[in-house]
Order: sequence, then C-alpha cells, then structure tokens
Amino acid sequence: MSYDEIVSAVIRGENLRNLPLRVTYYCRVSTDSDVQINSLENQLDYYRNYIRSNPNWTFVEGYYDEGITGVVITKRDDFKRMIRDAKLNKFDLIVTKEVSRFARDLEDSIHTIRELKEHGVGLFFENQALNTFDPNSEMILNTLFSVAQEESKKLSSRVKFGHKQAMEKGHVLGSSNITGYKKDKCKLVIVEEEAKFIRTLFELYATGEYGFHKLSKKLSAMGYLNKKGRMYDKDSLKRMIMNPKYKGFYRSHEHEIMDYRTKRRKKLPIEEQKIYKTEEEIIPAIVSEELWDKANEILITRTKSYQNNNYWSGGLKYPFSSKIYCKDCNANFQRSHGSRRKNRPTWSCGMYLQYRIEACESPIIAEIDLYNILKQIMDNIIPNKSSIVDNMLELYNNIDKTNQYDKDLAAIDKDIKVIEDKKALAFDMVFNGELTRDALKSQFDSFEENLQRLKNRKEEVLKQIEILKQSNDNIDKMSKSIQEEIDGGSIEEFIRKFVDEIIVSKVDGDRYNIKLDIFLNLFGTERSHTKGAKYIGGPLENEILYMENQKCDTIEHKRTEHTPNQFTYDVYVETL
Repeated sequence: MSYDEIVSAVIRGENLRNLPLRVTYYCRVSTDSDVQINSLENQLDYYRNYIRSNPNWTFVEGYYDEGITGVVITKRDDFKRMIRDAKLNKFDLIVTKEVSRFARDLEDSIHTIRELKEHGVGLFFENQALNTFDPNSEMILNTLFSVAQEESKKLSSRVKFGHKQAMEKGHVLGSSNITGYKKDKCKLVIVEEEAKFIRTLFELYATGEYGFHKLSKKLSAMGYLNKKGRMYDKDSLKRMIMNPKYKGFYRSHEHEIMDYRTKRRKKLPIEEQKIYKTEEEIIPAIVSEELWDKANEILITRTKSYQNNNYWSGGLKYPFSSKIYCKDCNANFQRSHGSRRKNRPTWSCGMYLQYRIEACESPIIAEIDLYNILKQIMDNIIPNKSSIVDNMLELYNNIDKTNQYDKDLAAIDKDIKVIEDKKALAFDMVFNGELTRDALKSQFDSFEENLQRLKNRKEEVLKQIEILKQSNDNIDKMSKSIQEEIDGGSIEEFIRKFVDEIIVSKVDGDRYNIKLDIFLNLFGTERSHTKGAKYIGGPLENEILYMENQKCDTIEHKRTEHTPNQFTYDVYVETL
C-alpha cells in the first residue's frame, strides 16, 4: 500500500493489523547490564513473534541498539541504519515499545518522525497505542516527547546528586586504572610494585634536573615502561605528577557537564575544583605532601615559562607549529634543532621522535624545504588573488541575488500563521461540538501537508540567504587578507595566517619520496589548535583543489646527501 492509502484507511477507522504492510521493529536498552541485555533479548523475541503472527503483515528483520543513550540519536548506529533503510523503501511500518525507547529529545524525535513520513514510513508506539499515520498523532507525541525529555534532564540531575553524596561518604569515583593503586570496595589500595615507580618518578622530577622527555628516557633505562612495553609519553607523566591522589588527596568536580544531551563537559579552573585530604584507608598516600608539592611547583613554574615564550598551548613559537601532521599516525610534527642541526632544523613525527623508527617510519623534512615549497605557493597565490575569487564566485552563479528573499519569507510566515489559526479554530469547534472528530482528522491531514510544504520552502529560502551572505562577506574578507600580504607581508606571516594544515605521507612507502597535502584558509582567520588533524581523512566538502601534483626537489642536501628528499604536493583552498 502507498502512504496515502494507509493514511486514508486509518482515517476511516481501519486497524493497522488488518492492512497489508511490511513491518519491522526497533528496540533499545540504555545500559550494558545483564538484566538489560536479557530485557533486550525478550523484546526481540516478542516483536519477531508479534509481527510474524499477523498474516496480513510481511516481516522485515528489525533493528536494536545496546547500551546507548536515548538522548542523542547520532550515537545509535542501528537507529541510523534503520532510517537509511526507510529511505530505501524496505518497510512501511516500524513497531516500537514506547516513546522514551525511541528517543528522549523532542527536536530529534519530531524531525525523525517527519523524515520517515516523507518517505512513506509510519511508527507504531505500542504502549501508547499511537501510530503516526493518524493525522492527530503529532500533537499527542509532542506532549509525550516533552515529558520524556524532562525525565532525561531529571536523571542527569539525579546522577550529579548521587556523585556528590558518594564523595561525601568517602567513596572514590572514577577510573580504577590508576598506576600505583587498585580499587577495592570504592577505596584505593596501594600496589607496591607500581608504587615504587611513582615514588621514583616524583623523586627524579623534584630534583629539577629532568624535563619529561629526558625523564622518560631515564625511567626506561631503569626498567620502568608502560603497559604496552614502551617508554612513558610526556602527557602521561605530567598527569601523574598533577594527580593529588598520590599524596592522599581527593579531587572532585574537575569537570562540569554543560549539556545533558551531548554530555559536553568543560574543565573547571583549579580554584573551582574540590581538593581535600582523605582518611588513610580511603586514599593512602604513595608520596609525601612535601615531595608532591615540590614536584608540582616545578611543573607550574615551567608551564608559565613555556606560556611566556609561546612554546605551550599549541606550540606557536614557530610558523609551522601545530600545523603539520603525520598521515600514518595522526601525530603532530615537532621541530628538532639539536647542536648538530641548530642552523638546519628539521620537522619529524612526534611518535618517531619519542619511540624512533619502530613506532613510525614517516619522513623527516628539513625546515628550509618547507619554506621553499610555501614560498612557491605564496608566489602563486598572491598574484592570482583575483582569479581565485572569480573561481569561487562561479560556485554561486546560480544563486538568486535579488532582494526577493525578504518578500518570500514574509509571505511564507503569513501563510503559516493562517494555517495555525485554522488549526486552533478547528480545535475550538470540536470542543464546542460544531465539528466531528473524523472531520477534524481530515482537516488536520490537509493542514499538516500544507504546513510541511511551507516550512520546507522557508528552510530553502533561509539557506539561500545564508549562502549569499557568507559568500559576500568572505569575498571581502579574503580580498582584504591577501591584499595585506601584497602590501608587505613576509613568508612567515603568510604561513601563520593562511596555512591551516599540512598532512605528510610517503609515496609507495618510501620515506624520501614525500607527499604533502597543504590546506589553506585564505580568509586569514587562524583556526583553534586541537589534538589531531582536521584533514587527516582528506579534504572536507568546502575544500577545492587549487594546485595539483606539484613537484619539488630538496634544497637541503647536507642532511640527505645519499638519499635526497623529493616532494609532491597538492594545495587545497577553503571555499566561501
């Protein structure tokens, strides 16, 4: 049956079980506990039998998610697969237990139901006896989804309160994987073999003679390696030094959840965190307070020094800092300028620098070669500023650049208000006995169809306005940024301002045959530096290939006298 035929049958009062439909199901449990998993198995058996027992229905194997929150739809893989299959017309109806099992976010839920409707698929919520083929269902579902959403917010608050109560009772929350301890009945117990390493770490660092890289090598020489049998990285050592548990203190309220839906957290400043000494049997100290304080005093002093010299927080001392990434392991390239190469610095993968060739076989690139390649790009980009802008404008030559958009929006909003008023009037007529429920269903079907059409049109107009606005703003911004470089900018300023990322890889596994994917942001807005490359998987949708398969030989022959580096590079430019 077509979607319209099913809706007409429902309006006439037909039961869904009497219609020839292709039917599937969706189940979800929100934890990985044995009880919930058993519940899931029972649900799967129930719905398979429920659908197959109806001779009018054709069974389509269903979908389920385990241990996944209902708040955010994007985290549910089988849910997303179900939506994709719905668009491929694999079934007509989805049976599910109840509203809260489907989703707890009002906006996502209503969007998904409407998306399914557009592709001719309905939902049947068994516990509420509601199906979305019924034109009146959306108003009732709005209310039910709102209730489910409020339950999620309350659950988030109850979890916070539970954590607070547990901390006040002396229960140690968080990970059990703490080097030097094991967790037993919500308390920490010292693992003496690991505690020896922690004491050695603090004693060495507190001398002030070791940075983390040198300290890692020293500990490795003493036989202290991580659980993978490798040297400890500097971030792990730093976290250990900063952990107050090692002096018998408990730290709580380190992060705060900002959004109950996405679980997005922010790290609180140290003065807002709660750090206090516990009883010995809750968190026994591995090092003395004096030793811990001395080590952390050194760490804080060095951190401030790095900040003042722009070494820290993204490593922005050099133009290429935090801009070069290894294609193989997504590690940041770091600058080396030891005594033998102080006048010939190189850039290498951080994993290679830490663990050498066993960890990563990525290329080593002389800084002078990077400058040479970027100078070639700069010399090409700046004189061709006008053609770059013109090429980007061609991407938008189909946009209606008239001021008709404002009139369109006003007309659409007026039509939407008229329909909303008609809906309100129809409800009043039902309550006053002037209109039957069947007549209301028929009218609502027409109302919803027209509303959806108007809202889709409004969304299209708003998108066109935003694209047009961004294109005009960005053309002006790009022109201004590049003009500043023409007026006297240096190659260093060009790199800092316009180079977004450089992804380094090998050609055919050869460390001396190097491929560079260079991504430029010609709007002159510096991106926030985060761990991991933005373009490690290749260009994004808004990146266009500007220069392709450019060749360049090394001009640094001293370091690679016998096997000189060869470069191939592509240049990508961010579109408007």
